[in-house]
Amino acid sequence: MSTESLNRTSNIEIPEKKQRVIRMSPRKVNIDVLKKRVITEKKKEALQSKIIILSVCLSIGILGYFAG
Repeated sequence: MSTESLNRTSNIEIPEKKQRVIRMSPRKVNIDVLKKRVITEKKKEALQSKIIILSVCLSIGILGYFAG
């Protein structure tokens, strides 16, 4: 690798971005809504894991039936 390519890439200047100040108004958060979201997501994940386990067991059973 030549030093010319290294020198050329090292001279790249990155302009500084101006930081935007975002003012957020304090809003109240309903804890019950957040808890409900978490519960529904956990139920969804549990259902998905049960479906995966059931499909694996079913496929093993079907393979065992046809192999035997």
